Amino acid sequence: MARSPHGARPPKTRLAGVLPDEQDRRRLYAAFLADSVSGCRAIEGVTVRVAYTEDGGSGGFDEAGVAPDQLIRQRGGDLGDRERGVFEDLFRDGFFSVVMIGSDLPTLPSARIVEALDRLVGQGPERAVLGPATDGGYYLIGLGAPTGNASVPDLFSGIRWGTPSACTDTVAAAGRCGLAVDLLGAWYDVDDEAGFARLRQELATEEGRRRAPATARALKELVGELSGDRLTSDF
Repeated sequence: MARSPHGARPPKTRLAGVLPDEQDRRRLYAAFLADSVSGCRAIEGVTVRVAYTEDGGSGGFDEAGVAPDQLIRQRGGDLGDRERGVFEDLFRDGFFSVVMIGSDLPTLPSARIVEALDRLVGQGPERAVLGPATDGGYYLIGLGAPTGNASVPDLFSGIRWGTPSACTDTVAAAGRCGLAVDLLGAWYDVDDEAGFARLRQELATEEGRRRAPATARALKELVGELSGDRLTSDF
């Protein structure tokens, strides 16, 4: 799930306190996207699709190595409608397991995505996989294709999006749909100043730079040397 780095609506407005220049934020977001796509591509046996927001358009994704035939349009109003629409479209195209992530996770280990896919294999539509975000939302959601004429389970209505309750609400929705939920380990979104600080700390390590080389280069050019403080989180 992503938006064009060059769309009319600038990305990462909540980072304006640390990156006041809009073009700097666009450049950083483009690096996030490049690293996210690269990490997904490195997983054997998967097909990568980038679902772009309609208001941002489909331009600029080629810079992240995304071909036109890898793009699909998000449709619907709120985030829940758009997520549901992406699942519906991909299952209609014949995919039997779909794992969805956002575009603000440049250092997310690809092993998390592999784990999510492994947990869906052979489970059919009776299981959902969620990756809880440290802010109370989720960074990953995975579903298996519905059977017959069944609809995509409604894990998207009545969710308090953008609040610390979003993941909990989704788990409750899965229960109402009769789905078992597998939870992955927590991770963080880079969508505010706290996430930005954690990213800088992580990219000060060799492992962090290996997972997100484009982001590391962009950050070094934008803000100078990265922090060498050690992380004390549950990565």
